[in-house]
Amino acid sequence: MSKQPSHDRILHTARRLFFEHGFEKVSTDLLAREAAVSKASIYRHFENMADILRCVTQAEAVKFRELTPPKTQTIPELREALIQYGIKLLTFLNAADTMEFVRVMHEEARDNPDIGQTFFDAAYGQTQKDFALMFQAAQTMGVLSDATDPMDIAEDLMGLLEGLGMVRMQLGVTKVPYVDIEQRTTRAVATILRMHEVTL
Repeated sequence: MSKQPSHDRILHTARRLFFEHGFEKVSTDLLAREAAVSKASIYRHFENMADILRCVTQAEAVKFRELTPPKTQTIPELREALIQYGIKLLTFLNAADTMEFVRVMHEEARDNPDIGQTFFDAAYGQTQKDFALMFQAAQTMGVLSDATDPMDIAEDLMGLLEGLGMVRMQLGVTKVPYVDIEQRTTRAVATILRMHEVTL
């Protein structure tokens, strides 16, 4: 039996099985067998398979997220924080594992909207909140206009960052969604700051 803690082993195995079979085809029996744990152990750590999916998705998102909020009290600090976070986001979306995970989630969401909501909340929703917190801090310091909700600014930035990259990849037009990540991110951040920066 592996010495890896059962919680982590369950998540690692679930991630692999979701990629191989899709979410709906992964039963607790299969997961328990492949992770070398009992079904009771699965239910000791997780409520159900949807909870496992949520945890797998959150673990994926944490790979690029900042654990401590960056300083965003001035425009240069905000610009740097947004660029660094945006670069991490697009680099993460370019990874082969991420592209496969997104593909699996899109397929599963067609038949199970709850899965789509879980994936959206853990990945896109949390990323939007992270960006919004940066914008809100800058608004509090008076360097960004407070006329627009920070969540709306965050959504606009995410739209500029992601553009049609994921669509091109999913349709097979390109192998990876994003090529010039740093240039793309810098351009998106500059556009957002021009729209919302307080000019004296």
